[in-house]
Amino acid sequence: MKVIYTDKPGSEPGVCYRLLDEFFGVISAAKEVVVDGDKPNIIEAYKRAGIIVTSGKAPALREDGPTVAEYVEAGYQASSYPPKGYSSRSTQEEIDAAVTAQELLKDDDSETDPLKMKVLDLKEWLAGKGIEFDASAKKEDLQALVPKE
Repeated sequence: MKVIYTDKPGSEPGVCYRLLDEFFGVISAAKEVVVDGDKPNIIEAYKRAGIIVTSGKAPALREDGPTVAEYVEAGYQASSYPPKGYSSRSTQEEIDAAVTAQELLKDDDSETDPLKMKVLDLKEWLAGKGIEFDASAKKEDLQALVPKE
């Protein structure tokens, strides 16, 4: 379990948040500890217990995001993994393999008429044209955004 001592507790799953001024002793189940503030007594206590301690700010990236496989399965491009605000839960090799697989599929399935494209391709095409859309929009709604040429 990861334990973060901070003045601004969060609610990230799998993370135990504690206030800096309320240190009552080492949490023995901790595998990693982040101390977001000047509290050498907390750092020293965990180091003595043999638990990894990081002094400084708690990580800005969330750690409960998808793996690259889950991300691609949800319809996103592997090349944009990990999602903004999340740390990667996949190895670089897994990410590279997913990007390559999507590129191969893209080469085989290259529809040029946006009205005949699959939803993912249509979203990519609209984004490439600078046309904004709701990420949860249905295919018909996305097709309605295609300019009449």
